[in-house]
Amino acid sequence: MSIGLASEDPRPDENGSLVIRNVKIHGLRTSVRLEPQMWNPMIQICRCEFCTPDDVCSYVAERKSPRASLSSSLRVFMLDYFCESSAEDGHSSSGHGQSKFMSQQEDHWLMRDISTPRTTSFRTD
Repeated sequence: MSIGLASEDPRPDENGSLVIRNVKIHGLRTSVRLEPQMWNPMIQICRCEFCTPDDVCSYVAERKSPRASLSSSLRVFMLDYFCESSAEDGHSSSGHGQSKFMSQQEDHWLMRDISTPRTTSFRTD
């Protein structure tokens, strides 16, 4: 499974400190600005959870505070995800790798044709 933005290169914002990437939140295109170091953890989460960045962004967008930005909420989600995995019981007790954090999408793979190439994915090279 390819996890990267296939059609576009990451682009820095005006200040050069953040990377802007396009994602889809429940099918609606939007931009997310994160530090370059935050995109690799996103890729790791997607690989462990067998999902796309769009799935993670949609999940976080559903649960964030109305006053919080999506970028900030994604940072908090990624921090929480890896903090849980560093607990004594590690990944197994936190449900990582089992798509547990996306439990509302139990039929995730059944509803999606997994043989269809992803249109939104992050480059890993």
